[in-house]
Amino acid sequence: MNPTDQEQAPPAPRPLEAGGAAQSGAPRSGGASARAGADASARGIRALVGIDGRPEPRLATTSWGLTWQWVVAAAVAVLLAWLTYSREGWIPILSAFDLGVHEFGHLLTFWAPPILCSFAGSFLQVTAPLLLAGYFWWRRDQFAVILMVAWSAENLHNVSVYIADAQVMVLPLFGDDGSGAGHDWHNILLQLNALGATDQLALVVRTGSVIMFVLALGLAALGFSRSRRA
Repeated sequence: MNPTDQEQAPPAPRPLEAGGAAQSGAPRSGGASARAGADASARGIRALVGIDGRPEPRLATTSWGLTWQWVVAAAVAVLLAWLTYSREGWIPILSAFDLGVHEFGHLLTFWAPPILCSFAGSFLQVTAPLLLAGYFWWRRDQFAVILMVAWSAENLHNVSVYIADAQVMVLPLFGDDGSGAGHDWHNILLQLNALGATDQLALVVRTGSVIMFVLALGLAALGFSRSRRA
């Protein structure tokens, strides 16, 4: 081979360049693996909360789906709010059922420390409708969601009345012997040394009730607006 042939021969790849090419390709493979891992994690989370199995949305075509369900839901929320605030938190039949849910909360936590058991009744009667609202949201039953939010708002006001009674203890209580020993919120606030904040706490909870009623009406208005645009 003469010198001219040596000059024209292509240079052999240097080890450093080969290593560099392998290294430059590594991030692309790692990036793909990271994306695949993120996608798998997202699918796992969606499966865990049941989003992947959620029913597909259905286009409303009837007068009920387009208009009346939203009108009825808003009317029920307004009526429930009026009954709630005009009767100091006690509504025939419905409040009796709320009381049953309240007592069931105590039953579920009979094993817990007394302060937790006292709190569980009020907690369950407010959160049970919200859990149902979550279920109906998953089912895409917005009408039921609005009713459940309004029901939770009614319960929240009922709890505010109970809290406001923590010092004076004049409300008739289920299973109480007249001594007030079973007054949940008196016992809770007494143990927390917060009986002096009774009125302020009751006002906060009552305000939360109003906000939730407004939220229920807002959901009805939003549903009506979306159905008309669809």
